Amino acid sequence: MANPELQAVFLIEKDVNNEVLWVWSYPGVDGGLRDLLMRKCTLDKEEGVGPYSYGHHLGHWYYLKNFSTNESEKLPKVTSFCAGVLAKDFNPEKYEHLSGIFGQAYLDSGTPVSIVTHFLSVYTKGLTTDVPESCEPFAVSNYDIRKAYVACSLKDLVREFGVETILIYNALLLKKKVAVYASSTESLLTVCRTLPLLVLHRKNWDIVYPQLELEEAELADLLQHGTYVAGFTDSTVEGRTDLYDLFVNVPEASISVAPQSKDMFAMTKLHKDIAMRLMECVQDDSLSDQAVIKELSVKTRELINNLTTLAPKGEKLSLDILHAKKLTPATENFLFNLATVEGLAAL
Repeated sequence: MANPELQAVFLIEKDVNNEVLWVWSYPGVDGGLRDLLMRKCTLDKEEGVGPYSYGHHLGHWYYLKNFSTNESEKLPKVTSFCAGVLAKDFNPEKYEHLSGIFGQAYLDSGTPVSIVTHFLSVYTKGLTTDVPESCEPFAVSNYDIRKAYVACSLKDLVREFGVETILIYNALLLKKKVAVYASSTESLLTVCRTLPLLVLHRKNWDIVYPQLELEEAELADLLQHGTYVAGFTDSTVEGRTDLYDLFVNVPEASISVAPQSKDMFAMTKLHKDIAMRLMECVQDDSLSDQAVIKELSVKTRELINNLTTLAPKGEKLSLDILHAKKLTPATENFLFNLATVEGLAAL
């Protein structure tokens, strides 16, 4: 099983003069992306090398693992470095393992030659076994994408935000824009990758942009997309209502709707029923995370399947058909918007 999603590996170093430099990549990384990756690697921070992190930009997932050289004889002029990976797919655990192998190989040898050997082995065969002593052998087959999807706890998320989690569910179900603020990168990454579990039927983590700055090139890429989960550690993003329909404040465990989007978040009996069922599941200690995710997925499937029964056979759902059902305006609006994003509406 090859790993053709693997695109590039790169090294960024911080030298003894505290300069952060792009030093090497294979096969290559274009200049604009280089600038972004140098900002994201956090080697310029005074508090140390920083945690493993990842992000999404211009269709690339980037994974960044930093290392301290500890005055290594092999890298005498380097105090720390980042071993980074570019890939097409979302799988943080897979690429943390792989970037760990790349980084340790560089630390042990002082040359990127050994990294190329591992890179080509993984790209062509999906594994590399002759790894540094401190690393485990790597095999793509050990990293099922389904495990990456459910690596974080939906129950923890719902416990944190309570019944208002239904607002996030509604935003993602209707393919709206969600901005998430957290004070730490670790918290931000966890929350952002958890949110798509609310709409697991789509199996789409490419909507996640988990660590962004209010910087022109990053926002320009983000705003090309109609729906996303965008993460920020800059609290001033709350004032940028042009960037979101729904704002999630992690430190305060609060959720707010942008003024221009309030009509999209009128709660209906359908929402309340799902919210109450979700809370019941989360409060049931006998239910695993997987069981809660499955329960919500079943409810979502039922909701979407019921849309197809509202229109005459062979027809798509229209506002006239919904109006004839004498539903409340909020329910009519929600069902038509849901039918639209699911391709079931007559437009």
